[in-house]
Amino acid sequence: MPALVAGGARSPPVSYARTLAGTPHTGAGRYRPQLDGIRALAVMLVIAFHLDATWLPGGFVGVDVFFVLSGYLITGLLVDELARGGRVDVARFYARRVRRLLPAAALVVAVVMIGTLALLDRVDYAMVGDDATFSALYSVNWHFGLDQRDYFAAGDVPSPLIHFWSLAVEEQFYLVWPALLLGLWALARRLRPAPRRTNLLLGAVLALTAISAAASLLLPDGPLTDYGTHPRAYQLLAGAALAIAARRAGARPLGDDAAGPRVRAAGVLLGAGALATLALLAHAITDTQTYPGPTGLVVTAAGVALIAALDLMGDHPLRRMAGGRLPAAIGRLSYSLYLWHWPTIVFLPLLARRESAGWLAETPTLVVAMTLAAVLSYRLWERPLRFRAGLRLPSRRVVLAGLAASGALGLASIQLLQPHSAFEARALASVKDFAQPGNCPYFGRDWPSPASSHACVLRRGSPGAPTVAFVGDSHAHQWQPALQILGARHDLTLIRATRAACPANDVTVDRKVIDQGLNGSGEACDDWRHQVYPDLVSRSDPDVIFVATRSHVSALSADGRRIAPFTARQRRLWSDGWDWTLRTLGAGGARIVVSQIQPTLPQRVPACLADAGEQTSRCDFPAAGDRKVTPYNATIRGLVQRAPRVSVFDPVPIGCPGGLCRALSHGVVVHRDDNHLSARFVRDHASRLDAAFSRAHLDLATLSRRRRSR
Repeated sequence: MPALVAGGARSPPVSYARTLAGTPHTGAGRYRPQLDGIRALAVMLVIAFHLDATWLPGGFVGVDVFFVLSGYLITGLLVDELARGGRVDVARFYARRVRRLLPAAALVVAVVMIGTLALLDRVDYAMVGDDATFSALYSVNWHFGLDQRDYFAAGDVPSPLIHFWSLAVEEQFYLVWPALLLGLWALARRLRPAPRRTNLLLGAVLALTAISAAASLLLPDGPLTDYGTHPRAYQLLAGAALAIAARRAGARPLGDDAAGPRVRAAGVLLGAGALATLALLAHAITDTQTYPGPTGLVVTAAGVALIAALDLMGDHPLRRMAGGRLPAAIGRLSYSLYLWHWPTIVFLPLLARRESAGWLAETPTLVVAMTLAAVLSYRLWERPLRFRAGLRLPSRRVVLAGLAASGALGLASIQLLQPHSAFEARALASVKDFAQPGNCPYFGRDWPSPASSHACVLRRGSPGAPTVAFVGDSHAHQWQPALQILGARHDLTLIRATRAACPANDVTVDRKVIDQGLNGSGEACDDWRHQVYPDLVSRSDPDVIFVATRSHVSALSADGRRIAPFTARQRRLWSDGWDWTLRTLGAGGARIVVSQIQPTLPQRVPACLADAGEQTSRCDFPAAGDRKVTPYNATIRGLVQRAPRVSVFDPVPIGCPGGLCRALSHGVVVHRDDNHLSARFVRDHASRLDAAFSRAHLDLATLSRRRRSR
């Protein structure tokens, strides 16, 4: 999310004293409230999206509109300054950015750190500590991109600072753009006649826009394409090109009411089309994994068209509506609203759960809380620091003070939230000890379209070797290290068809659970499952298929309604979903081994260990403590009566021998969270998995000998 309005709470006055072509102009600069109306529209789209408005699954397009508007406003300021005096006061430019952006952002980061200490556990301390450090230094977009982070990771609290990625993109653009524009201007000034200067400048900006847009389209889908500055810069550059084109248009600026009736009519049509396009896309985009891609280009074009149209249409009711008192007021508050809305959405439900006050997590409460926080921040903190504190300080000192404040905030996050002992660091590091996907897709965003998706061959055995496949979600994926060892031991061909947070049984997970994160919507998971599972059977003809899933904890979607987890109706849907899966996977005669569900522990083990220390039994929990899983495991055990060639595997003797889930086993952290085994533990206990398969009436060694003897 960009910094909404880089020039101030109100749009900066736009000087038209001189165009780049050297033509004088007599029009006066003025505040254009319709631009605040665009900000209001954009921020409301984003907030509605994050509040899970089902009618706006693509509300995140508001971010792109902000990028376009920011590029337009900032470039307008720079170009006007260049046109007046042939230079840009770079120190003053950065000082204004510091005053506008840093106070509110720093306050939010500080409050998030306090909220983390009060409401989250030690695992989240470390995560938010990293995020706070990079957020304070306006580089968090690269941190998230390289860390493969997204808004939601299954089983974890989403980062309350992940929305800072767009501020980082915009600040990095501000860092580079003035110098680059000055260089282009210096080249343009050498040209005669004067109008060619503008043409060169506009052409250069359009070329940079095209390069960045090509990067967005051609780079592989992934977090770096979402969060990286290079594939997102085209949206800011598109706004910059509009600012230059507006000044190139001639003696009259866009928005002059003296424009002819045809121009005004064209503006109305263009504005209506842009609004309709944004509304349609905000309503129709359901696949966040392929965005921005080509759709991002359309959104960017609509943002450019909307800005231009509101100026071209003159004193039309549509422009008066966009610049009305309420939209303009929301627009002026939009930066604060954006900063505060996401931490509110993350923290208030946690507080509601701790205090057993469900009303705190209701949408009206969230909206009131984020609005109140934004207003108080804007009135009592941002404006005083921007307009009253240290106004006589030289620009360079303001910039240095901003850098010092950012650095101090980053250091504070390290001191408060990062581990302080070697054991604590090792315990927390085990959170990331999961089976690496390698070149085989695992996360939802890594899989191609369902029609192009196929199970992966992890190991190819010798001719005639038996084929073992494992399918499901992260609870099937966690056994990969042990299965790879058994594959080598028994000469197996090993096939994997696992997808994070995608149930093995044929149920549709409610979109609210996974839609905005790295796994795609529930419907996307259904499409993938319906393609990959039958394809696995027909292509590979496996002898054994191992199935595991933890879908019982998810709210389901049926007949357009959300079915809450652990209810009688959800259990019936969950049970019925196994029929399709067993019928499909068993169509080729394979032996199917279905894993019972591991118990969910009261705490995330790494966080518990970080608090308790190494020499403790405080983090050992009884497996029987999870009573919610009992009826679901009973359903799994009953599957042997519902389909032929089905066996049931119980993981508890491996992860919780004797019914006690120990935190450490010979110094190795057993659970990497509250429900997954760590990859190292699984790898070390491959023989126990082999023995467990034998107890499930599946001897891999015997199967391998029989297959080779055929």
